[in-house]
This record gives sequence, C-alpha cells and structure tokens, in this order.
Amino acid sequence: MNKDELITLAEQMSIDEYVYDEERGYSTSEGSPSDLAYETARRFQDIQMLPVLMDLLEQTKRLEMKRYFYFMLGTIGMNTGDVRVADLLLERLAQETKPTLIVKVLDELTKQERVDDATDIIKYVEDSRSAIRNSAIDALGSCRGALAEDALIRFITTSTDSFEIMSANFVLATIGTERMIPHLLPLLDHPKGDIRHSALNALSELGDDSFLPLFVKGLEDRSVDVKAYALLGIAKHGDASAIQPIIKRVKTMLKRKRQIQSNEILTAFRFLNRYRQSDKTIPELFDWIIMKRWDVLFDEEQQWLTEYRTSH
Repeated sequence: MNKDELITLAEQMSIDEYVYDEERGYSTSEGSPSDLAYETARRFQDIQMLPVLMDLLEQTKRLEMKRYFYFMLGTIGMNTGDVRVADLLLERLAQETKPTLIVKVLDELTKQERVDDATDIIKYVEDSRSAIRNSAIDALGSCRGALAEDALIRFITTSTDSFEIMSANFVLATIGTERMIPHLLPLLDHPKGDIRHSALNALSELGDDSFLPLFVKGLEDRSVDVKAYALLGIAKHGDASAIQPIIKRVKTMLKRKRQIQSNEILTAFRFLNRYRQSDKTIPELFDWIIMKRWDVLFDEEQQWLTEYRTSH
C-alpha cells in the first residue's frame, strides 16, 4: 500500500459503527468499516511499508491516526518476525511524549518476537503512570538477557501492587532463567493469591522436579488459582509421590457441581493415567467417578472417561 492508501485505511479504522445482526438479535461491530479495516491491517506483512509508515508517524499530528499506524507497524513485525520493526518501534518510543502513544508503542513491542535492546523499555517499568508501567512490563516479555531480568527482579522485590507483580511474574516465566528462582521463592508466602499463583507458575517454568514438594503443598492453598497452578506444576514435574494428593484434590473438586469450567480435572486425569497400571487406587478413582459423580462432570471430562473406559 502507498501512503494515501494507508491514510485511508487508518481513517476507516476510526469509524466505530455497530451493525444490527437480525440473526443474533443484537448489534455488533462485525462487518463495520472499522472491523473490516482492522482485518485488512492484521494481514500486513510487506516490509516495504516500513519506511512509509515511519514517514507517516513523523508527519502525522493526530493522536488517533498515529495509534493506527503503530498498529500497522507492529502487525508487520508480528507477522514477519523481522527484527527491524522492533528497532523502529524503539526509535519511536524514544521520541513519543504523550502517555497514550507511549503505551501504544510498548503494546506493539509486546507483539514482537524479539526485542534486542531492553534499555528504553526498562525506564518505563518504574514510571509513575500505571498504564505505562503495565505495558512496559508486558513489553519486557519480548526481551531476553540480564538487563530485562534485573529490571523485573527489582520490580517484584520492591513493588506493592499485586496485579503488577503478578504480571511481572508471568513475564519472568517466559524470559527468566534459573537465577530468578531465589527472588520468586519468598513470594510463595505473600498474602495475595495473585502473587502466589504467578510465582508458582514461574517456578514451574524455570525450575525442575526438586520443586515438586512446593507444588504438592500448593494443592492445599486457600486460593483456587494457586491450586490450579500447583496442579500444572505437578503435571510437568511430578512423579508417583503426587498421586494421592492429586486424588484428594479431584475428590474435593467433584463434591458438587462446579459453576466455572477449567482444565484442572482433565490435567489431573492425564497425570493419574500415567500411573494407572502401577497404582490400583487410580482405576478405582475413575470407576467411582463414572458410577457416582458422572453428573457433575463437564462434557470434555465425560468424553475423556468414556475414551478411557473403552480403551481399558
């Protein structure tokens, strides 16, 4: 696309109309000019657009238009994996002063496969504005190396915002190395469940089977999210010593009909299935569920047990 075509597309992206869908019985933005324009932009992968978009960002004064051009730029990088896009976004990050545009550039950096220089992102991790901090933390998920890790270590050990620490922990689970572990362990005793479950998730990703006792202990936590991530940690690092704690957790979950569907029971089933031939309590549990708790299972759980029963 040339410059005029990109401007026209950006103008269409701003037309936020709703269309009444008679079949659904409500209004939706699907099929609106904005929706169709975004669909077009999401397919962008022509790197020849990069200098055109950079010129537009330099020349455009309208804040909203710049946001759409940043979206196009970030999407090209996401679709192609071309690291030059990250470099261009970092170049723009150093120039932008308006908070909404700083957030937008950081959000587009988050979409990139790799960002080589985390320096300009790190300075926003401790920004006084929460929206910028949150986007900077997420953007570090595209970075690798000691600089990004050090920034996140400082953050999780000094911040008092539980949501932001949780976000940082999830980023660490993606980019961190073993040296993060000593800084994560104290967070398992934090009063906020969000911080405990995100720290447990990071330990599952960065640690090994030596942390199995911590995951088993997590099944007894008062937070349902901690229990869920403890189960995932056991599925990844567990051995036969976790069988009985998992069986106990399954029985507790199936005491009554659950309101919210999750993958916990299926994760537990698959873990237990590894040991069904060596531990008779596992087929006994499956038989008990089929006979006594069938009506409290979700469809996928019933399907799994049906396949288990027909194959054994």
